[in-house]
Amino acid sequence: MIYSGKAYAPDNPRQLLYCEKHRLQLRADKPYRRNVSYFNADGKLIAQKENQYFSNPAAPDFRLQDLRHHYHEQARYNDDGSLLLSLQENSAAEEQKTLLTELPENLVIDAGFDEFVRLHWQSLLSGKEVSFSFASAARQDLVNFRLEKTSLDDRQLVLSMRLKSRLLAWLLDPIELTYERDSQRLLRYRGLSNIMDSTGNTYHTDIRYEYPGDCPN
Repeated sequence: MIYSGKAYAPDNPRQLLYCEKHRLQLRADKPYRRNVSYFNADGKLIAQKENQYFSNPAAPDFRLQDLRHHYHEQARYNDDGSLLLSLQENSAAEEQKTLLTELPENLVIDAGFDEFVRLHWQSLLSGKEVSFSFASAARQDLVNFRLEKTSLDDRQLVLSMRLKSRLLAWLLDPIELTYERDSQRLLRYRGLSNIMDSTGNTYHTDIRYEYPGDCPN
């Protein structure tokens, strides 16, 4: 399956920041591998990402490479079930590594948040708050989030994702996720991106997803 997302500036819906093209392989109707190519507004390839899914679709392996900044981050499972988080911020920087040996039951990694939403779809529809631990390679740690419904109509479910600690929630603006009710597909993502601008600062984006995709080949 191929689909795309167009990332716009949150305060200017006509300013295209970048485009992402997703190639998702399924096995038995479950995600198996995802490859994402990121293009700037001029159509130049700027970053690539790969996810490999295992028994928990909400917590896949991933590796992200930013081709402009020689930046990469990764989460990879070891044979003993532990999770290795690695980060290299540029070609001159030392690679940072953190080994997580005790993984929470509600673990989410990278794009696995999308599968996590579908796994808890009925609970979220009913208004229940759902918590999870996000394995952040960029922060080299687990970050606890809560996910809850903010609006619902016949066509769409809108969710808010924010830090679980209410005392610390002000440190990070909430991420807004809009899903189509019938298909349970992600339509819109508003919040902090995993892609940096040309100066190395992380984008805040309004990403709109289209099925099928229309990014450059």
